[in-house]
Amino acid sequence: MSVVAHEAKESAWRSRELRLGPLALTLPAVLGLIVFFLAPLAAFVLYSFLTAGLFSVSGPLTLDAYRQAVSSGVNGTLAVNSFVVGICAASVTLAVSLPIAYWLRYAAGRWQTLVLFLITSTLFASYLVRIYAWRSILGENGLLNSGLERLGLIDEPLSFLLYNRFSVTVALVHIFLPYVVLVLYAGLQPLTPALLESAEDLGANAWKRWRRVILPLVAAPAATAFLFVFVLSAADYVTPQFLGGTNGAMLGVRVQAAMTGVGDWPLGAALSLLMLAAFVLCYGLTALGLRLLRLDRIRFVT
Repeated sequence: MSVVAHEAKESAWRSRELRLGPLALTLPAVLGLIVFFLAPLAAFVLYSFLTAGLFSVSGPLTLDAYRQAVSSGVNGTLAVNSFVVGICAASVTLAVSLPIAYWLRYAAGRWQTLVLFLITSTLFASYLVRIYAWRSILGENGLLNSGLERLGLIDEPLSFLLYNRFSVTVALVHIFLPYVVLVLYAGLQPLTPALLESAEDLGANAWKRWRRVILPLVAAPAATAFLFVFVLSAADYVTPQFLGGTNGAMLGVRVQAAMTGVGDWPLGAALSLLMLAAFVLCYGLTALGLRLLRLDRIRFVT
């Protein structure tokens, strides 16, 4: 009887160890998530309902920050700029990255490793260095205007190339392009050449292979890359400060000015939470669209 009890005790102890093992492994990640994400988010939520002072907050709880954020015409204009720049940057980055990733996966051959190394090495370049590089290229005395003048194509520098949405979008595309190429390249890995050859043997031309084989399989990675660029571009405040001017200013600049410039912490927190809500809405709509496309594909196959 004692042997049976001892074995039962050992079995219970092993079961307890198996249950505690995953918990011990996930505990550091959970603590990091609480400390670096949930706690700051909770502080922002609380600050957004407090009364603003000069670099301080106090009671009572109020909705004044949200009223000011929504009713301000300047905030509306900056929100439109953020949305337009985010959509343009994400769309252009995705459109440029998809052919590059496809070429790397199926046609690069012996150049694949070298090109991947060059793409990865660009990630080590400083964020500010790339912004200043585009400022030098697009400026009135920059490389682009100087080259056009020497070719005799223009008589005076083109002033519209800098300090607007265009310059901000160009810089953001350049910054996020390597990330999107790598994401799409990884997403194309399950799409083997044998699958494309099978589609070709069944009579699918190049367009049908793209539309019915490739695009459905890369829809999720492409949507992920699109949202990645859209969210980071629309919320950016460094690039618009250096390249946006008055016409290319975005909502992130307004948040930064409220938090560190005028010390209106509730307004900055309210704007940040409204942007977060808009991004969550975009994510939900994208996920819904992917689900609908997935259901459509299942119905087509069956």
